[in-house]
Amino acid sequence: PPPPPPPPPPPPLPPASPPPPAQTPPRRPAGEAGGKAGGESKSGAEGASGGSGKTLERNTSTNEERMMAEAADLPPVPATRVWAMQREDWRLFPVALVAACCSGASQPVFSIIYSDIISIYFTPDNDGIRTRARNYLGWFFLLGGCVFLSKAFNVTVFNMIGERLIRRLRRMSFEAVVRQPMGFFDETVNSVGRLCTRLATDATLVKGMTGDALGTATEGFACLTTALVISFIASPKLAGVMLCIFPFLIIGSFFEFRTVSQKARASNKVLERSGEVVSDAVTAVRTVASFNLQGQMLRLYDDTLQMPLRVGIQRGLVQGCGSGFKQFVSICAYALAFYAGSVFIADGTLRFADLLRVFLAITLTSEGLGRISSMAPDSAKAQAAARSIFSLFDRPATSFDPLTPPPPTAPAPLRGRIEFANVSFAYPTRPDVPVLKDFNLVVEPGQTVALVGESGSGKSTVV
Repeated sequence: PPPPPPPPPPPPLPPASPPPPAQTPPRRPAGEAGGKAGGESKSGAEGASGGSGKTLERNTSTNEERMMAEAADLPPVPATRVWAMQREDWRLFPVALVAACCSGASQPVFSIIYSDIISIYFTPDNDGIRTRARNYLGWFFLLGGCVFLSKAFNVTVFNMIGERLIRRLRRMSFEAVVRQPMGFFDETVNSVGRLCTRLATDATLVKGMTGDALGTATEGFACLTTALVISFIASPKLAGVMLCIFPFLIIGSFFEFRTVSQKARASNKVLERSGEVVSDAVTAVRTVASFNLQGQMLRLYDDTLQMPLRVGIQRGLVQGCGSGFKQFVSICAYALAFYAGSVFIADGTLRFADLLRVFLAITLTSEGLGRISSMAPDSAKAQAAARSIFSLFDRPATSFDPLTPPPPTAPAPLRGRIEFANVSFAYPTRPDVPVLKDFNLVVEPGQTVALVGESGSGKSTVV
């Protein structure tokens, strides 16, 4: 048989691709040469500045604490300056103040109706009990309606006044921000987060110097005055005895309401560091897994939970002691009132209805004053927020105000020629890092010029 045919020759190899041309670095414009070194240094400085800003935000537990620390070096703001910003709302203040007075006087007035309706059950006439009970039932409904309307008007009108003040402060704050020179935004304390906090948080705290504080003080004054008048009219002797323990009742009620209202805020504050650890671990989960750092992150997270544990135990101890003190003082007040009342009733100088009236007026008013004072705004935080915001208002703006309307006269004709002649520049927060050094550039009218360079070389600075 004939031999098998030879195998086909292999296909020819493709021609070798020519080597890539050498990459030549782009030429820098003449004007950018002087700013190269300064631009590179600027990039490093910006990175360092950003890192220090993040460190500051992490070391400071809350925005309010950072605001308090920054406001310590600022000049105080008189309350009259804040009140002057609410001149447009002066018509609403009489309505709000009358509503606050009615709301504060409701607790002592309730003691009158309550003491009378209890005393009627000691009369032997059953028909008289039914008749008088129906009458007092109407008084209860009337008092409830008055409390509803007064509280609604009090809260609504004062909130309306406060929200209008917040709107003005935020508008003026943002207006002051956009008028600042570029060096203002280069400072660490004027970071984006801090400026947003001024608009969001600081403006809200400032209203504690005006409407909120006035409403709380008016409601507390009306409550105290009405209670004292009712008590001394019913029995001056028993009222004098009850006043000896009245401050302790207010302190106990204040402590109880204050600790309950601050419970959630304190929990969020101590858990903030734990949240940062979890956020960092989840954000960089690939890096954590690559270096097998799961156990280390778990130990770090567990360490951050030790402080919330200790704070929670201390808070529980303080709340327990405070609530126990309040109950102890209340029971002592009951014992003192009924013992002194029995002595005065035996002498024939006090009726049982007057005993109940004085006792209820003092005890109910102490609880009302404790609740009202616990909801009072923090004057220290309000003053710190006012310093932070008004220092921004008082800061000098740029020589050219972008929000000022142009003059009515026609401006001189512009040629459109731009020239930089031996310009050297450094940012105020980094005076030792030059951004531009002996920079020269001429842009003729109608000419198109492109600024080319790496990041941080001074392009934006020139613009």
